[in-house]
Amino acid sequence: MKTQTIQTMMSKTKFALLAFLVALSFSCSPEDGNDGAPGPAGEDGNANVVSSDWFSIQFDYTNGANDYGYMSIDIPNYQEFVDNGGMAMVYVKQTLGNDYIIHPLPFEDVFNFALANLPSEGVENSLIIFANQSNVIDLETEPGLTFRYVLIPGNSMNKNATDLTKMSYEEAMSHFKIKQ
Repeated sequence: MKTQTIQTMMSKTKFALLAFLVALSFSCSPEDGNDGAPGPAGEDGNANVVSSDWFSIQFDYTNGANDYGYMSIDIPNYQEFVDNGGMAMVYVKQTLGNDYIIHPLPFEDVFNFALANLPSEGVENSLIIFANQSNVIDLETEPGLTFRYVLIPGNSMNKNATDLTKMSYEEAMSHFKIKQ
């Protein structure tokens, strides 16, 4: 008698489970209901990336030996930029007639850059471009030498993306859809 009760109960359970699966498969069709209204357009993925135009260097400081100088460029919301993992890229363009070469900084032992907040040195919340060479002040009047920076907020970078520091200038401009 117990065997018959167990068999009956198992049959009813199998039947209930099968009925549930059949009902579920028919109740979830894509034709049911109306589609919702389209959402608002999202911001471009590079909406917060900032890039400068090409500019000549104008030193804020040169040492007495005239073999070192730096230019300071203010970065709005500097602390937020740094705290959120923002990244800066700086390029130098050497123009020779109609031809040019673009190099990422650091370049040779002459140009480098850093993000700095050194109020004791008179530099606050800035991107600093450094130059080391004899007669560094002559770089200010060199017409074939210009610079450009790109500031990339931490939230604009895809964590799985290619290492941005290994990209060429053209690849970086294309990646962030920045006009060259």
